[in-house]
Amino acid sequence: MNAIKELKLDDMLEDLRTRAMGRIDELISEGRKQARHASGGHATTSLFSAFTIGILAGAVVGAAIALLVTPFSGTQARAKLSERVDKMRKDSVRWDEAPVANGNGKAAGVYEPSYLPPNPVG
Repeated sequence: MNAIKELKLDDMLEDLRTRAMGRIDELISEGRKQARHASGGHATTSLFSAFTIGILAGAVVGAAIALLVTPFSGTQARAKLSERVDKMRKDSVRWDEAPVANGNGKAAGVYEPSYLPPNPVG
């Protein structure tokens, strides 16, 4: 008889615990919604949508301004860019032909201790 009472009591406690946790989750969710509404915020999906629309609108406006302000036509801009790239290629030194300098006058990867211990007297 005692085991039956304990079993029912454990089942009742577990049921109450489950109901309480569910209600707590509902209250927390409702509190978050109210706080978001009170602060003038948006739901997460509408906030993401607004952000995406803002990024796209900024890109379109930026492209339009760039087209209106550019002092060269497309052909002139490409020619000027090509000249600059050719000049950089001609003036540059290949990485494998460039002199190695790491600031101390030694080749990179060479290890020489900077401190030599004193010679023992005796």
